[in-house]
Amino acid sequence: MPLIDMKDMLMHAYENGYAVGAFDLAEMDFLPAVLAAAESARAPVILNMIEPWFESPAFAWVMAAVEAAAARATVPVAICFDRDTDALSVMRGVRLGANGAVASALQESLFRHIDRTRAIVQAAHACGVPVEGELAYAPDGDVAEGAGPCTVQSPTVAEAKGFVERTKVDFLAVSVGMARGRGKSRFDWGRLKEINAALRIPLAIRDEMVPGGEQCHRLIMLGIAKIHCSAALNDMASEQLRANVRRDRNADYSVLKEGVREVIATQLEPRMRAWGSAGRAAEVLSRCGPWNNIMHVVVFNVPRLETQALRTLMAEGQRVLSGVPGVRAVQVGSVADEGGRYRHCILARLVSAAAAEAFRRDPTYVGFMERHLAPVASDRVAGDYRVADHIPGIPALAALASAPHLAPVEGRGFEQLT
Repeated sequence: MPLIDMKDMLMHAYENGYAVGAFDLAEMDFLPAVLAAAESARAPVILNMIEPWFESPAFAWVMAAVEAAAARATVPVAICFDRDTDALSVMRGVRLGANGAVASALQESLFRHIDRTRAIVQAAHACGVPVEGELAYAPDGDVAEGAGPCTVQSPTVAEAKGFVERTKVDFLAVSVGMARGRGKSRFDWGRLKEINAALRIPLAIRDEMVPGGEQCHRLIMLGIAKIHCSAALNDMASEQLRANVRRDRNADYSVLKEGVREVIATQLEPRMRAWGSAGRAAEVLSRCGPWNNIMHVVVFNVPRLETQALRTLMAEGQRVLSGVPGVRAVQVGSVADEGGRYRHCILARLVSAAAAEAFRRDPTYVGFMERHLAPVASDRVAGDYRVADHIPGIPALAALASAPHLAPVEGRGFEQLT
């Protein structure tokens, strides 16, 4: 099952009166637990990759595991790169498989926050990736180098509208609509209603601020389409671990973790039902667009080029094209036998159709094709192809170059560039 476009997913929730759960994967044990709950409830789900992983050397491996698990789920899944602070971090997350992002609020002025969020949105939108914005900021003049915590200003409805218009975020976190006091959270229902009426985009909130019963339903009717669940998963896991320690404090590590996944899955499913996302999987899959990677394929012949010169050309192509935004990987190769019309290939895997369209216009790509490949190639062909859900490997060049039955992306056939 392909990943689902996160913007489509949340727009469907917004327009149909339910909320999708977004769950922080602070530990890899949380991944199968969250997916098990979603499968049991038949609910769409968002997997959040959060800060503790970002600086880890294992982050790429973790993202690969999350993407593989999501692709094999039978319910709609999106992967969100959460708590992004700059455009470079966003592009790293997108390159590794995320199809949604959160531009986090920092302790900074509103103007700096808008500028930074706008840069994140521009980078993400170039790849077709939607962005959630957070509007919580420090009043101008209240931020100093090395200063301690400062008061966070709750925005007005006009500020929320201006923020969305200036940054072009696709969703907005609305903790700004809440007021706290003596350990309790009180909703400013009137402000939330005004924000929803002014923006008309999916709104997000943290689960600890979500009331139960009819008030939860009321919250969703006022535009909440994404509920971010973070601390709850840690609490569930910690309680189970403590229970296991009480039972046998000398147990092995694997024994101490017993039951953690089951407890999380069991407790998350009722939340999905309360938020109205349970039973929506088939509907979302039929009405929302899949998130497909695109393979940009260039096949060519260079009969007059010597072997070493060819290797240099291919290495240069792999190097420069890998740096284009939206490119996940670039592979190069030549036929392994005598078959096939075309002898050599460049395969660039891109995150989405939007990224593939931008890639074809990118000056780096155009420059490489015109200055390096065109002068030495006797003929070449380029085309874009959707990547299958479970692609075991890239087809052999001989099969690729002589297989006209392969369906090009949205009617875009192989383009003769001679």
